[in-house]
Amino acid sequence: MAEVTFASLHEKMKFLLKDHGVENFDESDLDLESVSSLHAKANALCAAHGGDPSRMANDTLAQLHPKLDFLLKGHGVDTDTARLDLSTLEAVDAKVNAIVNAHDH
Repeated sequence: MAEVTFASLHEKMKFLLKDHGVENFDESDLDLESVSSLHAKANALCAAHGGDPSRMANDTLAQLHPKLDFLLKGHGVDTDTARLDLSTLEAVDAKVNAIVNAHDH
């Protein structure tokens, strides 16, 4: 299994943004090795799905999960992540992969 990195997550999220028609997402001011950069992309994805991410916290990896859960639900994906440590990149990756897989079909 490949190591999960910020870069690998950003590539998957970049695919999702493009697939959702968010062509003008500007990441030039983002520190791509930061949690806030993942939140910025998750916020854009939630907004593309009709959600209001401005009301969600943006500080930790664990706080990404309500956004990812919103996206999973919007894609009709039910995934068992109960055993994951929500404060890890691996947990974020598991959910992002499930969303990407929903787009591959």
